[in-house]
Amino acid sequence: MNAAVRATVRMGIYTGAKVYFVHEGYQGLVDGGDNIKLATWESVSMMLHLGGTVIGSARCMDFKEKWGRLKAACNLVKLGITNLCVIGGDGSLTGANQFRTEWSELLADLTKGGEIPG
Repeated sequence: MNAAVRATVRMGIYTGAKVYFVHEGYQGLVDGGDNIKLATWESVSMMLHLGGTVIGSARCMDFKEKWGRLKAACNLVKLGITNLCVIGGDGSLTGANQFRTEWSELLADLTKGGEIPG
């Protein structure tokens, strides 16, 4: 997992993108704040020999609900993040596909100016 994270960060930086870590997976995306941090070339330099994933992973029941995905979308918009690279298994990719499918609707809900539930 760390090799995939490192390669993604380095390629993003190489192409001129601003790259962020989302710690603890979708839970970090929903919670926002310190869970979403700017990644640097140096921040991934010593991770290949480590097991697991240095950015963590977590099951996220909140992301299975629309209000959780709305909070996640809000956190991305606040930081100006326009693309996600999801590294994981079937559950991660299923969540990413649902998020992608709903993205326009989530943005429309955010622009209505209503409060984010949850």
